[in-house]
Amino acid sequence: MGIFASEAPRYWALGKPAIPLRVGFKRPWIDAWQVFADRMPTEREQREWLSQKGDGNIGLPMGSASGVVAIDVDSEDPRVLRIIEQLLPVSPWKRVGRKGAVYAFRFEGERTFRVKDANGEMLLECLSKGTQIVLPPSIHPDTGKAYSSNCDLIDVIGALPALPKGVEGLLREALKSEGFDLSTSGNTKITSFVPAGARDNALVYNAGLLARAVTRGERSLVEAMGEMKAWVEGYTEKVAGDEISVEKAQTKVVDFLMRDVTGEKRKALPVGWDDGLTDEDKEKLGLVITEENEQWEPEKIVAHLVTEFERHVTPDTQGWTRAVEVALDRLARNADIGSLDEERILKFIVSQSKGSYTVTTLRKELMKLRAGDITGTDHSEVARAVIKDLEEFGKLKHHQGEFWQWKGASWKTVDQNDFIKHISEEYGHLPVCRRYSDISQIVKLMAGLISDNLQTVTVQGVNFANGFLTENLELRKHSPEFGCAYVLPYRYQEDSRCPLFLQMLDDCWGEDPDYGDKVMALQEALAVTLMGVAPRYQRAFCLIGQAHSGKSRILEILKGLMPDGCHSAVPPTDWGDKFMPAQMADKLVNFAGEISEKRDISGDVFKQVIEGQEIEAQKKNQPIFRFRPKAAQWFASNHTPKTKDTSDGFNRRWLFIEFPRRISDEKKVIDIDQIILAAEREQIVAWALQAFGRLKANKDYTLPSSHMATIDDMANQNNSVRYFLSQSPRLRVGKREHEGTSKTRTMGDLLFDEYWSFCTMAGGVQRVQRTRFHALMKELAPAFRFEQLRETRNGGFDFVYNFVTVVGAMK
Repeated sequence: MGIFASEAPRYWALGKPAIPLRVGFKRPWIDAWQVFADRMPTEREQREWLSQKGDGNIGLPMGSASGVVAIDVDSEDPRVLRIIEQLLPVSPWKRVGRKGAVYAFRFEGERTFRVKDANGEMLLECLSKGTQIVLPPSIHPDTGKAYSSNCDLIDVIGALPALPKGVEGLLREALKSEGFDLSTSGNTKITSFVPAGARDNALVYNAGLLARAVTRGERSLVEAMGEMKAWVEGYTEKVAGDEISVEKAQTKVVDFLMRDVTGEKRKALPVGWDDGLTDEDKEKLGLVITEENEQWEPEKIVAHLVTEFERHVTPDTQGWTRAVEVALDRLARNADIGSLDEERILKFIVSQSKGSYTVTTLRKELMKLRAGDITGTDHSEVARAVIKDLEEFGKLKHHQGEFWQWKGASWKTVDQNDFIKHISEEYGHLPVCRRYSDISQIVKLMAGLISDNLQTVTVQGVNFANGFLTENLELRKHSPEFGCAYVLPYRYQEDSRCPLFLQMLDDCWGEDPDYGDKVMALQEALAVTLMGVAPRYQRAFCLIGQAHSGKSRILEILKGLMPDGCHSAVPPTDWGDKFMPAQMADKLVNFAGEISEKRDISGDVFKQVIEGQEIEAQKKNQPIFRFRPKAAQWFASNHTPKTKDTSDGFNRRWLFIEFPRRISDEKKVIDIDQIILAAEREQIVAWALQAFGRLKANKDYTLPSSHMATIDDMANQNNSVRYFLSQSPRLRVGKREHEGTSKTRTMGDLLFDEYWSFCTMAGGVQRVQRTRFHALMKELAPAFRFEQLRETRNGGFDFVYNFVTVVGAMK
């Protein structure tokens, strides 16, 4: 007798929902096993598992049904084991495997959490609802040996102690005090919300899949409704909207089933679809199912023909013809009937018809019935049918080389392999769908039929979990017309109190003379990022300063405000690449990271992206497309950007927010960004959006004095002529500076010689040749308020500079 067959009945006898795992593995051997966190397997399920999966391993789902929650220690570090022993109550049951140990405790509603170190290595997990543990004497997949424990769980399951309240926080603090640098990715303190529309869309999708599983004979309706109940009850995300009832969700499964069976698809229900349902149950569910809606086995079809042929003796009668039509319809609607049975039935009809029918004629009619309203000879016909099928779960579009589907609150990309699978399963019997090349052509036709932009209205805003917030701070219902390819995992609310965040800014900038301007500049930058209108104000954002000054924490907080899928990471030195810019299409923000200290930024491409001009891009193995970047560009750096673009156009497209000093040790807080996000994420966003009105009124950002100084530094570093004009102690530059002086002019050759000497004395300055020098002087004349003139001399010409003169001595 196998492991599961010998051990499972002992747990079932105590009312504990043991489940089969695959032979020699940790994975459950059944689908939708999570439902057994809340219920026992039925007697029928138990019998089937014992007869079909009795040689498998054995597992126990965590949750209310088992009454068990477990702490799984995945580390052999003695510090971790010591913390478990000192912090948690003593568990009477301990299981060991290849490494670490699992301790059992009494379930009291705990949520699953994971604690990893900074390298992503698992230290320990709390295994609760939605997880299961492998029970001895199951075989470990890696060692090939049996799991072992200090005692039989059955003997002590009623004496398990409860975990202390707030156990996750206690364990994290204890691990940190032991010197562990922890990852925050497994921390459950940050609360996320999903939109009601997205939840409802997922519900409809699951209901459709479960109804299809019933028509295919993969589930009974009772099983499908049980899985839908488990899905609703196991939906752990907080929903920004009304809660949904289990009854409503189960009704949706019935609705899909009735549509598939009694609608134009006319799917036949397989034998066993109603196992466990009484006539009264069907009536309560609104199931109006007749014999016509159910699959007929070959024997029943033949019996029907025999009865009708005895009633209607000759083939030329209407009753005889009707009997054949019914038989062919039942054959067409039962995909499980084999070719031999099909051949037998058709030959029986031919033999009884006395020459009135042929097998060829009957097969042609059978093919028509199986095709339904689709002839199956035209690719575009199938493409339109597939689009109609899939749009039951949300509007479809093809945009910038990808398929998209509306998911109730935002657009999400769809893998075209999902379409290929659907075509194969639902239309593979058609002549035009039998080859992979045909199916690929159908997918291409679908792309053309639904090609469109995601956004169809010129309204910008922020897509929150509870609605779409316009620039006028009006909260509207989610709608596909806004074109949002993301949804923020939290709600919009007007409370903008974020004391922890503002204290962090004070720690960074409190001693700076332009502290207030920096705060306003950051607030405005966050606002345009969230609103998706950064190109309107034509600046990239660079947090600049030395290490450990707080700039990286600010950037992590910004990342924490954004959901996965709405940001990219393309450095500006790659914006001229053939493929890389495609990653920025439809993204809200581009976290470009550290600015390269060696590679130059192309000024022309940089301006195009920052201004949101239309650019070409391409995804691998996809056609070229055009788009307007709307992503806000965020950088963190300890040096200014490098470029060969010496124009003021490059310089004025930056907003530098300086972090001039390291945060002192007494002000440092471990994981401060995660602490702030957990406490104030919604409030930070509300605070940022308050600045949008100010920005619109001023038509530009608040520019701190430190930003202006950084711009000068960057301009000087990228342009040695500018550096010469602004820093040479021997120059007087500008019309105002020459008021009341007699000398206002300098010959071009003399000024170039002075520039060359200055660069030599300064050291490390990259000089330009004479022609380039005069070209750069012409660019700089408006900013420095001097004039460049051309005077004819000796048959040629020379440059003369008005309001630029050489004075003083070279130091």
